[in-house]
Amino acid sequence: MPISPRALEPAPAGFDDCSSCAYRTTGTPAICFPCTVTGGPVSDGTTCDVCGHVSEDRDPCPNTVCGLDDRYFSRLYAVTGRAEEMWSAVYRFKYGEERDLAEVLGRVLVGYLEHNREELAGYDLITTGASYVGPLAHRPWDHLHLIVEAARREGPGWPFAPGLIAKSGPTGRFLGLAAAERRTIAEGELRSALSVPEPERVAGRRILVLDDVYSEGFSLREMARVLLGAGAAEVAGLVLARRKGG
Repeated sequence: MPISPRALEPAPAGFDDCSSCAYRTTGTPAICFPCTVTGGPVSDGTTCDVCGHVSEDRDPCPNTVCGLDDRYFSRLYAVTGRAEEMWSAVYRFKYGEERDLAEVLGRVLVGYLEHNREELAGYDLITTGASYVGPLAHRPWDHLHLIVEAARREGPGWPFAPGLIAKSGPTGRFLGLAAAERRTIAEGELRSALSVPEPERVAGRRILVLDDVYSEGFSLREMARVLLGAGAAEVAGLVLARRKGG
């Protein structure tokens, strides 16, 4: 684990074409994770110590929160550098109602965890970023919870604990907004809507917070803030990809 997709017969259709792949319903983390990361970008630029973003010519990281003194989370882990292809899959799953992609994304997540077991096994809990699914919700189902449930079936040894952070109501959507607008929503209505209903579950724990995409970091910052306020020892982020504007 992982294995080479090139050695498989039939060969996978490729990550961006996973909707037509023979392994969409029969795959394993050992197949889906390598297919996701193979062919990712390679650069010799400067790497952000927080999120791993590579900037050319020593430019500062474009993700705003990485440069803040009060970002609250220690660092960010990103499953794949193939951000546009991952965003295509996430978008189809999250907004296009292709819910069976949760199985693929769950396998990809477990593949990443296993590939980085030496470092990531040090976290006590893996929870989900908060989603509101009440009567006023933009989307009446929790897409991150579905991914974690699929991942739990593929990797039952990992400490998945979805839903540690609650969200009391809908907040403004970040999709397509500029960084300043995202920050206003995050520090206002999102911050007011978040809570940790069972602080005893997080007290003293090192926690990974799963989200789909890291764009600026404002949502993760608020999740980390509320978890630390409830007694968590450390909070880090885990996303499927880094992508500006996601």
